[in-house]
Amino acid sequence: MKTKRPPYQQGSITRIPIASGGYSWRIRFSESKVGKRTQKLLTFGGEDYCTANDVRKAIELEVVKQNRSTERHKVDASFSTPIDLFKDNHLPELEHSTREPYNSVLRKYIAKEFGDDLVRDVTPLRVTQWLKGLDLAPTTKASIRTMMSQLFELAALHGYVSAMERNPMSLVKIKGVSKRQKQIQEITTEEFKALVKDLPEHLRVMVVLDGASGLRISELLVLKWTDINPEKRQLVVVRKITRGRLGPTKTDSSNAALPIAPALIDLLKEWKRKTGDSEWLFPSPRTGGLRSASMLLLKGLEPAARSHGLGNLTWHTLRHACKSLLKSVGADLTTQKDLLRHADISTTSNIYGFAVSEDMRKAHEALVAELLD
Repeated sequence: MKTKRPPYQQGSITRIPIASGGYSWRIRFSESKVGKRTQKLLTFGGEDYCTANDVRKAIELEVVKQNRSTERHKVDASFSTPIDLFKDNHLPELEHSTREPYNSVLRKYIAKEFGDDLVRDVTPLRVTQWLKGLDLAPTTKASIRTMMSQLFELAALHGYVSAMERNPMSLVKIKGVSKRQKQIQEITTEEFKALVKDLPEHLRVMVVLDGASGLRISELLVLKWTDINPEKRQLVVVRKITRGRLGPTKTDSSNAALPIAPALIDLLKEWKRKTGDSEWLFPSPRTGGLRSASMLLLKGLEPAARSHGLGNLTWHTLRHACKSLLKSVGADLTTQKDLLRHADISTTSNIYGFAVSEDMRKAHEALVAELLD
């Protein structure tokens, strides 16, 4: 005997003229309550929803709600539905620095290509062919694939596809993701010292501190004098700035205490006399607030680097330089990772319980001695 499939309703949509000369849309559903089926009506204004298709898209979540007893993974929802779910429920919970790139990927690529298609029509083969045709770096394509994987997980969670099936994005492979797209620029101790001599004082102190500690520029710019503890010879890293917004550091392992050599403390004490009563290590002389990383790079670091034949030196080059310079003074790989606070170094204590090891201190002080010689 053939099993009868449960009925599925899409909701009937009717265009209703109104006295003012415009129109509205009336959507009718059958709703079950206490074993009885009753009619449910929804109304949408024509000024906001020009076509029946616009209305259909707006009521997709309501359609699923009214069909809870049916095979929900068979619902012909468009891919814009999990996109909207992600934007409404997940994007607001992300950090601003993460939220903006995610939103950009959704808007510029995924919604533009697949927003009007049915979820079941967004197949691995189609996504693979589409990604191949995009003139983007492999890492960017990988980010798009990751985002789409999250959207399919949302679709499964809310019943638009079967939660028992494999995530289709696991079949999408992207070549060249693990291959470094840009060669890391190397800088020697001699080149570093020659560069520092030609920099104005504020930039010289910043670059020396950056080269000796490997801080990200987003962390360096928001250091406060209270983050420096001369007695313990420690510098604590607890915040960063991204797109003008202060927030916590990049990862839990980035939240750490670092050794700071006596010679570097002396340099900072001398610099503090130039900053007045500012709480920031490197305040803007014009506003007293934070400096701009891009302006410091464009008007200070880049021109000086080019004059020394160092090409297009960036702030991140200094972080890579710190690793190379640490290696040159004999620091082992574990010590290098601890000092640079890479995410794969696990710590079990909070910032104030983080132990600065003797190996870390010795390597840091050897590096500072080389840079300030």
